[in-house]
Amino acid sequence: MTIYYAAMKMNMGDWTYYVVKLKMSEVATHISFASEVHNDNTIHEQIQRTLNDSRAKGQIVKYLQNNSERFFNSIVVAALDGEPKFFSIKIDDDPRFDMIGDDITDSFGVLRFSDSLKTYALDGQHRLKAIKELIENPAENPPPPGFSNETLSVIYVIPNNDTSTEEGKNEFLKSYRRLFSSLNRHAKPVAKNDIIIMDEDDRYAIVTRHLITEFEFFVWDGTENPIVDCDNKGESISGNNGAFCTIIGLYKMNVHLLWDENMTDDFGNPLTGSSWNNLIQDTPTEDNIDDLRNYLFKIWEALVVTLPELKEEPSRMRSILENPVNGTKDSLLFRPLLQTNLFAPLARRLMTDKGINKNSSIEEIKDALKPLSYIPSDLRHPLWKGFVTLQDPTTGNFVMASENRTQRVKCAYSILLWITGCEELTETQIEDLTINWSSLLTPPGDNDLEARTFNELEDIRNKILDIR
Repeated sequence: MTIYYAAMKMNMGDWTYYVVKLKMSEVATHISFASEVHNDNTIHEQIQRTLNDSRAKGQIVKYLQNNSERFFNSIVVAALDGEPKFFSIKIDDDPRFDMIGDDITDSFGVLRFSDSLKTYALDGQHRLKAIKELIENPAENPPPPGFSNETLSVIYVIPNNDTSTEEGKNEFLKSYRRLFSSLNRHAKPVAKNDIIIMDEDDRYAIVTRHLITEFEFFVWDGTENPIVDCDNKGESISGNNGAFCTIIGLYKMNVHLLWDENMTDDFGNPLTGSSWNNLIQDTPTEDNIDDLRNYLFKIWEALVVTLPELKEEPSRMRSILENPVNGTKDSLLFRPLLQTNLFAPLARRLMTDKGINKNSSIEEIKDALKPLSYIPSDLRHPLWKGFVTLQDPTTGNFVMASENRTQRVKCAYSILLWITGCEELTETQIEDLTINWSSLLTPPGDNDLEARTFNELEDIRNKILDIR
């Protein structure tokens, strides 16, 4: 069925868009959610879950039901397919509008779509969800009298490129994701996981999505627990969570893994500062993405081979019990804080020391990462117990240390750099490192514990030096 809307034509930057008046019933019927543009299970499910929250069903619905002065800003939508055509209404011959001149010529008219139109909300998804709740579920959420005939301004963003081909559709979806990110990034704070899912300018977000959807280790098979928790709006993850990491944690790990010497020389430290912000807002070329994607895939393939423990069931690798049973453990490799502050940075340092770059082979990367397999990963090991994990005196369970966390992580990284041979230390420096470690222990360390632990670490270091 052909659809006609009274519309006002406008443009800004590369976009042509139309301001259209829709009844609330038409809004509920004709506009869909952004989740419908993704086929990938992990990302699709995350976008959909983002909509199903109490804010839309509770707060906004109640506002519409109880406030006679209710008012919404325009909902911004993307129009895909539909063969859009705008017919301007000429007013040149009406003398009543002579004073306006050419200002409104070609601006007012009728916007026509065919029945192939697909409309997705770019901005205002929670408002759309609330409207749908009132229109589609009146028994559960009674709308105010006459609500279905109330009107709302809707901004239709029309693709400038040809979307009749698959390539054209893909290009439009990229533009759509970029517009989604811009609307939300610049209008109001948006959860970091949503930005990683949608951003088309941040090259690290893009290759993280490639990793989730294409790299076998991370691809979700549709069972209960995806390997990457895209729903989590933070980096932390609970002990019984079946995911290896959150999408935010994976993003940070990927940045560290790809941040070689050239990136440090050009942009300084990753994830902070104006140079970093400029980089992630600089739209990459397809070649840039292909290079990063292939490089990242090689690194993760080497990591999974070098560290078979990564393939273990994640919920079994975050045991908080004093004495883990049935093969469970509390592994450094599965703790978000240590994944992004120790594991990934150390892997990058090992690769950098071996001159690894995007042209390196998987075998060369595996060779550079070998020392990782010698590091004690069990957080019950004397190196970590009472240092990065602390025992709850009431339950006996272990939790990540929060007091002096920055100092603990910094000290831990210094120890790992020494163990792996990335840093050479004098006897005095080793003694200082030992004292620093011991002073951060809870309860405080003693001379015997220091000696036993660092003698073992020195043995590990010697084994690593033999293979480097």
